[in-house]
Amino acid sequence: MTAEQMIRARSAEWRELEALLSSIGGELRRSATNLSRFAALFRNVGADLALARAQGFPEELTEYLNSLAARAHNRFYVSPRQPLGQIAAFFRRKLPLIIHRNARYVVIGMLLFFGPLLATVGLSRSNDSALFAIVPKSMLSQFERMYKKGHAAGRPESLDAAMTGFYVFNNVGIAFRCFATGVFAGLGSIFFLLYNGVVLGAVTGFVSTTPSATNLLSFIIGHGPFELFAIALSGGAGLRLGFGMIITGNRRRRDSLRDAAVDAVQIVLGAAVLLLGAALIEGFFSPSSLPIWLKFAFGGVCVLFLTFYFGILPWFVARAAGELRRQGDGLVLGGGALSIVGAVANLAAYFAEAGATHFAIWSAVGLVGVLLTLGGLRRRRAWLR
Repeated sequence: MTAEQMIRARSAEWRELEALLSSIGGELRRSATNLSRFAALFRNVGADLALARAQGFPEELTEYLNSLAARAHNRFYVSPRQPLGQIAAFFRRKLPLIIHRNARYVVIGMLLFFGPLLATVGLSRSNDSALFAIVPKSMLSQFERMYKKGHAAGRPESLDAAMTGFYVFNNVGIAFRCFATGVFAGLGSIFFLLYNGVVLGAVTGFVSTTPSATNLLSFIIGHGPFELFAIALSGGAGLRLGFGMIITGNRRRRDSLRDAAVDAVQIVLGAAVLLLGAALIEGFFSPSSLPIWLKFAFGGVCVLFLTFYFGILPWFVARAAGELRRQGDGLVLGGGALSIVGAVANLAAYFAEAGATHFAIWSAVGLVGVLLTLGGLRRRRAWLR
């Protein structure tokens, strides 16, 4: 075949491919007919280019075919754009489903973080010497002085944006350590969850015994739920990563680690969104001069959102997807949510110096949550599979 014969025989298909490249835009993969025809024309122009090069056809023809093949290749293999709908679908369905699949790691992460936090908060009221042995008194006194003034007059608006950037950097650093060190068989995540829980609990408990208690509570109640839960969630993702190296089931260690990394990274993405939200709240809302009751109300809404999104929604999404195979899943998620609600409510009551009745009610709620969680884990049998 000569170059002239090729042009006469194939030019119609070349023009058709050019027309498809100009008209289909982003609709290529949405139309089965277009996709099938495009693939056939793409293969043919590739064969024509190979023949033209082998036969030494004129350079103009070879360059034309090469350009046409390259354009078709780039269009055919280009990654589909991520519309807002897919992002929404990730947070509406995919992330809750991943949380459900890895509920055990999320629950363990919460227990390792919130357990020491609440324990050291209680220790601050009963044994000062033990508290100072854990965290130096000079460090705790510095935090007490920091919140002595309060935020009744608000903070200069010029500082809000700068402080928000600082909060993002600081919070992401803490969460990243809780997550990334999980690669060491989960030991790093366990350490940083325990360490941060102890330090935050010591600071919170110590300041709560000083005149700065109300100022501290009014500042942290807005962003605290998102920030603290994100740290625990990051630690849970680190545990998922670390345990994926140890508990492989019947898979190769490499395959187990790869699957664990996919889940862990997506969990961390959810934690990152929470940390960004916490930083914005901490930068603009928490230091404002708004009334304390409004800040409490906002903090309560945040707790309810976390309870629904991470404690209730995953169960419904898993049931809709047909993945609610193990009967204990609902108990684990629901019990974990109740435990968080009870712990946060008791912490707020502790600062507000509420009566014994309040403590008794929310302690009972938290205890029921713990019992439900343990019962669910027991019913799931191979829960560390």
